Amino acid sequence: MPWKPQTKAAHGCGSEIVPAFAPVLSIDLEMFRNLPPQQNIARGQVLLEQGKLAPFVHLIAGGLVKLTHLNPDGHEQTIGLRSSGWYSGAVSVLMNAPSAYSVQAITPCLAHAIPAEVFSVQLMQNAKVMKHFIRALCHELCSLAAAQVEIMSHSAADRLLRFLEERSMTGLTWKAIDPMPVLKKQELAQLLSISPEHLSRLLHKYGPCDEVSEVKLTG
Repeated sequence: MPWKPQTKAAHGCGSEIVPAFAPVLSIDLEMFRNLPPQQNIARGQVLLEQGKLAPFVHLIAGGLVKLTHLNPDGHEQTIGLRSSGWYSGAVSVLMNAPSAYSVQAITPCLAHAIPAEVFSVQLMQNAKVMKHFIRALCHELCSLAAAQVEIMSHSAADRLLRFLEERSMTGLTWKAIDPMPVLKKQELAQLLSISPEHLSRLLHKYGPCDEVSEVKLTG
């Protein structure tokens, strides 16, 4: 059935549903100890390159990053947004495999850069980090599944309405953030799997168009 905005009561403790498209930030990072000092990540800086092994796991402590995949024809696709509490490069490090996507900061960010050779050891030795990492991984899996269901089963309008509603969602250890002020229209279209032209029509119908940065679209 189509996405319907939920009331606060319907959310209950906040663990019944996670956003499919909106990024979330973790609100419990302050419990960690013995992490490398936070680094300032400039907007536009690439933390991880597609096709390469991650030399570091960047635990994002603030800001917003996007995941992009470059197709063989040279077309770049935005496939996800992540924020505080996400472990950039962890899958590459733990699987000892090249990353399937690039990670780039779209706002100024803060991150703890954990060397690849240290990350696995730290997971095994620090129960709090392990618990947080597993919870973040489970959250991401639920989010990816929800996004796949939306793309395969629901209309473009349903996906946009869900995304607009998701921006104010909260959970026990996370809260969604609104990426609209820093997203280009083309990036949002790719994220929701909607053509830019159709997205413009839907935004005109369902949401304020001035919240999304204008870009020169081609094709």
